[in-house]
Amino acid sequence: MQQVEKTSQTASPKPARASLKRQAEVFKALGHPGRMAIVHALGHGAVCACELATAAGCAASTTSRHLTVLRHAGLIADERRGQQIFYRLTCPCVLSFAECINRVDAGEKVQTLQVACCA
Repeated sequence: MQQVEKTSQTASPKPARASLKRQAEVFKALGHPGRMAIVHALGHGAVCACELATAAGCAASTTSRHLTVLRHAGLIADERRGQQIFYRLTCPCVLSFAECINRVDAGEKVQTLQVACCA
């Protein structure tokens, strides 16, 4: 695995147990290829639930379960527009993390960055 360079020599404070639990919940929600496909599909803006089944490559019922997991983890939100439900990312920085993984896998050196989280 590629070594990650650090830009700061100061150690981060140890996260609280509740914070670690919350982070694990988010990573667990992202831990399925179908859910990651949904997250990527939502990277360009709100998408109708009917289109997300195609993006996830699974049946509508399975997509619905994936959407429930992502919603409960706080990663997406929904909005009804007439007869359709549209979903959007509430935490688009997960796409930056996914891109970082791709870059490391491609053999690039990746530096840690201090950035403001998405709101």
